[in-house]
Amino acid sequence: DDFAPDTHRKIEQRNVWLFRDALGFFAVSAVCSHLGCIVKEDAKSRGFVCPCHGSKFDATGRVQGGPAPRGLDWLEISLAADGSLMVDTGKTVDRETRFNV
Repeated sequence: DDFAPDTHRKIEQRNVWLFRDALGFFAVSAVCSHLGCIVKEDAKSRGFVCPCHGSKFDATGRVQGGPAPRGLDWLEISLAADGSLMVDTGKTVDRETRFNV
C-alpha cells in the first residue's frame, strides 16, 4: 500500500528502478548494458539515458538508441518474511514479468 500503482522509484543502494503498474511490480536494473554505467531517468523521454555514452532506453528498459547492445535487465522480485519486497540483482527474469502481492 505504500507504493501506489503507476509509480516508480529508484533504490539507490541497489542501482534498481522499482515500478508498480496495474499488473503488479517489476524491477529494472539501472546498470547500462553497454559498459556498466548507471542510467539516469530522462523526464523528457519518460525513459532512461546513460550519462557515459548516450544510450537511451524507454520506461521499461528497452533499448531505443545505442551503443547499448540490449535493453536493461529485468530483475527477480520476491516477498521477504516481513512482507517487504526483495529484488535479487543477480537473477534476471523475462521482460514483462510482474510480481503480485
